[in-house]
Amino acid sequence: MDLVEKGISPLLRNVQQNATGDIRRADLAIMEKVTEAKLDILQNNRGESKSDLIRPEIAESWIRSRNYGLNLYDYNYGPMLDKHAFEDLRNQKTLLLEAAAPLIRQMMLMCSNSLIQLSDEKGVILFVEPDKDGIFFGNINKEYLLNPGVVWSEETVGTLSHTLSLVYGVPMQMYGSEHFSETYQKNIASSAPIFDVNNNIAGSVCLVNRNSVYENTNSLALVVSVAKAIERELHLISERLLSSALLESADKSIITVNKSGLITNANVNARRIFGAKLPDLTGIRIEDIIGNQPLVRSVLETRKPIHDAEINIEKLNQRFHLSSAKPLDDSYGNNYGYVLVLEKLVTERKRPFPASSLETRFSFSSILGKSTQFVKSVELAKKFARLDGSILIQGESGTGKEMFAQAIHNEGRPYGPFIAINCAAIPKNLIESELFGYEGGAFTGAESQGRKGKIELASGGTLFLDEIGDMPLELQPTILRVLEDKQLMRIGGSRYVPVDFRLITATNHDIQDLMEKKQFREDLYYRLETFQIYIPPLRERGQDIIELAQYFIHAIAEKQGIPAPALSEAVIYRLLQFDWPGNIRQLKNAVLYAVNSTSDGVIKPEDLPPAIRGTSTGSARGRVKESPAVVYDQEAANEHRSIKEMEKMMVIQALVQTRNNFAEAARLLGISKSSLYRKIKDYHLSDEVRGG
Repeated sequence: MDLVEKGISPLLRNVQQNATGDIRRADLAIMEKVTEAKLDILQNNRGESKSDLIRPEIAESWIRSRNYGLNLYDYNYGPMLDKHAFEDLRNQKTLLLEAAAPLIRQMMLMCSNSLIQLSDEKGVILFVEPDKDGIFFGNINKEYLLNPGVVWSEETVGTLSHTLSLVYGVPMQMYGSEHFSETYQKNIASSAPIFDVNNNIAGSVCLVNRNSVYENTNSLALVVSVAKAIERELHLISERLLSSALLESADKSIITVNKSGLITNANVNARRIFGAKLPDLTGIRIEDIIGNQPLVRSVLETRKPIHDAEINIEKLNQRFHLSSAKPLDDSYGNNYGYVLVLEKLVTERKRPFPASSLETRFSFSSILGKSTQFVKSVELAKKFARLDGSILIQGESGTGKEMFAQAIHNEGRPYGPFIAINCAAIPKNLIESELFGYEGGAFTGAESQGRKGKIELASGGTLFLDEIGDMPLELQPTILRVLEDKQLMRIGGSRYVPVDFRLITATNHDIQDLMEKKQFREDLYYRLETFQIYIPPLRERGQDIIELAQYFIHAIAEKQGIPAPALSEAVIYRLLQFDWPGNIRQLKNAVLYAVNSTSDGVIKPEDLPPAIRGTSTGSARGRVKESPAVVYDQEAANEHRSIKEMEKMMVIQALVQTRNNFAEAARLLGISKSSLYRKIKDYHLSDEVRGG
């Protein structure tokens, strides 16, 4: 038996089944039996009845009502909340009232000689709607004192259909003497509970009328259907508000878009970021605020979601993490819009990278150097990292071009993949498939399922093309097209794949010279060199050579678990005097050699590799600087050094810069030649000066 069937009053059924003539006479006879049973139950304090007309829950409620001190033959008017308390309650029940009031008014149009009331979970009447042509209209206050704010609970008015619906959480219909008070003998009442989104009772709806018994058999089903409709509307409103609250409390920008690309909703973060100069984002085309974004457009066109990508919004000069862009479909697969979730880039966020992605260990904080030109290069790189244009890094081999590229990536696209490819290390016949990927069966030896290329793998992150000057000339137009269109086609493919990546290129070639020789396309060069960074060679960085050497010494010693040796003055002189054609890479290898060659905790000239200590039989280049390119950077050298150390470094730098011209070195230092000779002796540089 369902709840509606179980809740129907047995009195109504009995009257209908046993009335053979005057229904009113049958009605009165049944009421007398129920009243007798009620008196017997109350007198004997017994929560059950021998009569099948009396439901157990009603008998138990009668006893409770009597114990509350209520009068069997009185209306037992409920108390009224004071004005402020009721106003507070209505504010708390705004959602319930908003959901119920329209439905109750519609229900009232279907009923005559009736009233409908809405109460909260404690029985406080929130809303009363009488039939304006019926017997209740105008008599509610006179007969029942039934106003919004009156407390009609089992404790205050006794057994009623809506009080039992609240107590037991089930639909309940009551007729005549089933009510505790005998004053309600003419009333037929049908009630149903209303549950909130957490399945707690939020209130009840009750229909009271005095129509013919025959016209009221289906009233409980009507009330239950209205209660369910109120429930559904209440849940929708609650979920809508919850979704809105979640949207507004989210630290991300959330935008919903319809199938035509028009914005239908935007949370407060999105409005704050994108709507600064607009009164409302609703109705605006999504492209008008985020610009032309191939990734977003692909979702609108293909209905395939995208997660964890990056886009640059030129109007804001800001990069955003596209957490997701996905279609909104109903249970039948019909699409009714899209939702975009964006946030400004934060360095803490991590995401899984493609298998081909390199671990980017370097950030700007790990780049060492204080020489003037080098510091300028680092500052430029930091500025360019926050912009979206292509970056061309130029410098000799070993100067740290990839370190700069990784630092730029970690500053600008920290949680995207970093895909690096050396254009000089891949055979010409393979570089196209490496960059663009291929579809299955595109050529002999191709993987059956195809493979993504490096450019596609870099989407959402950074593509680093090292040795760009060695890229085959015939491939350069295709790269240019990808940079312009932000889409590519795999080898053997028939469709374009949208990509969004930051391009960083590097070379040790003179691109201008390559262009003059027709080995590099001018249009590609001008697309690559939006931002240029020049990394000076190590021989031009002066004191940075010593700082880097000491850094490598400590790192190597820590890894090998040995004490870090010191640099002798003679070695410092040699390191500063050497030309370093291999730059930082060569310096690191030289330090590794020296740390493992020294035996007394001090690195001396004889502990250095042969090419650096001057005993190599190789080329003359790489022994001593061919020109006095080192300019002493006093401010950088002075940091954290004693006066003696600073003086020693100044003497060494002056000698290196003047190629051991004592008169010129003394002039640079502002001392006499005899003082310079004495300092050379004090710092044990005599052999180095003679050998240099």
